[in-house]
Amino acid sequence: MKSVKLATAVVVSAGLLAGATACGGGKGGDAGSAAPKAPPKATLNQINPVDPANLRQGGTLNFPVDEYPTQWNSLNAASQNTVAVTTTMAPLLPSLFHSTPDNKRTPNPNYLTKVATVLKHGKQVTTYRINPKAAWSDGTPITWKDFRANWQAQNGKNPKYTPVSTAGYEQISSVKQGSDPRQVVVTYATPFSEWQTLFSPLYPASQIDTPQKFADSYKNKVPVTAGPFKISKMDPTTKVVSEVRDPHWWGAKPVLDGINFRTLDAASTPGAFASGEIDVEDIGPDVAAYKQATKVPHTSIRVAGAPNLRQMVVNGESPLLKDSRVRQAVFMALDREAIGKADLNGLPFPAKPLDNHFLVNNDVAYRDNAGSLGRYDPAAAGRRLDAAGWKLHGGVREKDGKPLELALTIPSGTPIAANEAQLFTAMLKNVGIKLDTKVKPSDDFFNDVSAGKFDLTLFSGIGSVPFFPLTNSAATFVSPKHGNVGQNYARIGTPKIDADMHKAGTEVDHSAYLADLNAADTALWKLAVNLPLYQRPQIVAAKSDVANYGAFGFQDTDWTRIGFTK
Repeated sequence: MKSVKLATAVVVSAGLLAGATACGGGKGGDAGSAAPKAPPKATLNQINPVDPANLRQGGTLNFPVDEYPTQWNSLNAASQNTVAVTTTMAPLLPSLFHSTPDNKRTPNPNYLTKVATVLKHGKQVTTYRINPKAAWSDGTPITWKDFRANWQAQNGKNPKYTPVSTAGYEQISSVKQGSDPRQVVVTYATPFSEWQTLFSPLYPASQIDTPQKFADSYKNKVPVTAGPFKISKMDPTTKVVSEVRDPHWWGAKPVLDGINFRTLDAASTPGAFASGEIDVEDIGPDVAAYKQATKVPHTSIRVAGAPNLRQMVVNGESPLLKDSRVRQAVFMALDREAIGKADLNGLPFPAKPLDNHFLVNNDVAYRDNAGSLGRYDPAAAGRRLDAAGWKLHGGVREKDGKPLELALTIPSGTPIAANEAQLFTAMLKNVGIKLDTKVKPSDDFFNDVSAGKFDLTLFSGIGSVPFFPLTNSAATFVSPKHGNVGQNYARIGTPKIDADMHKAGTEVDHSAYLADLNAADTALWKLAVNLPLYQRPQIVAAKSDVANYGAFGFQDTDWTRIGFTK
């Protein structure tokens, strides 16, 4: 099903701030399809862990993605930071930190030999020592200039750049060379609690150091990389991106010979997995796909709790939704518990409404900030609509002679969205709102969402790992600037929400950080900015011989370790 990354950074998660998502208990493993009684803890994942030395060396992993993008610069707002972009680029680009299943972070030694953050005279200074072997595929070394270019493209000072988010980068005052070009000294004007989110993925300065390059260098092509794999072929006709081992890679040799990222919509993916066309399948909350996968021979079902959610996004610039009372009424008219149970019935994961925009249910810091807007209350929804001037006439509310008729835009080939559309239609009809469902081709869906061509829409948000909640979601809620909505598809924001998020990002004290985060979340609920439905289950079907891949939870994916058992 359609999904989007919730952050610009793959590394969104040792720093000024202790990790907020560790939950304790539980070992990783491959527990088949046993149903947990509660959301899996952040320390639990199921990836069939095997020492790479004991795997069959070589082979090609066939991996599904849900679209064939045109913009491969995931930092650029035009990429919409979709999972297809970030996943395909992950084996190709630097990511500076690894994370464990309980979300503890360590520097990625392939790119960093040392990193330290200190406070000097109240200023945060982070010093990176780049691995002396690290180099871009065009032969140039990775240096401080790459860090500087990534900062300048994302700090918001030059409106000609269109980044997905400026979070964190806007707090940096300088990026300079240290003792040599391989040492980077980053100084912050104000401390940034989630500093490890930054510079991951890292793009080469040679390709993004001007606004034009930032926009065009990775359009329909991937010119420069610096990962264990490199591009072998990009075929817009078959919509397949093929990657192979990069012989110039300086780190541990990948187990796999290559990876084929194959574009398949949600309706086609289960059949492709059953036929062996692909080796893994992200089932998520798709009950039919889950049931079909359990019947495929030599298949392992792997389950974890992860920073992912299913959500409804509202367009605050839509004429009928500019009034927050109408948006609030829509929230209260939807029975999220019933929606979750309908979506997840038959899956090895519990259905529970999600009442926080930043944190999922199994996060130790999770808090319910939804208040009355989190409760299913059609009568209260009707009163909000009455107060907004929308009166019932023959079953449909009207105002100034116009009916309250909204369009729900969903991607084609997505059964769960089609099911949700039916539920939404009936529930909103209950309070006098007419809902029309518009089905868009999968490749066009996010283009329309980014362009604001919708009233309501549905898609999954996939949290970046390592996970930090603020940077993961800030781009979704920060007020649009210079006409650039970034990932704020709702196009709704306030100075106070911006200030609360900014303050959270400057906190050194963890309790103060959480208080600021919850203040922002409470304001988002009151303003009716997007509706979290439930924590999206991380359910992955994999051929049973696939090792070191599956439901990672809060652990990052190490593409060099993935392979097939002997």
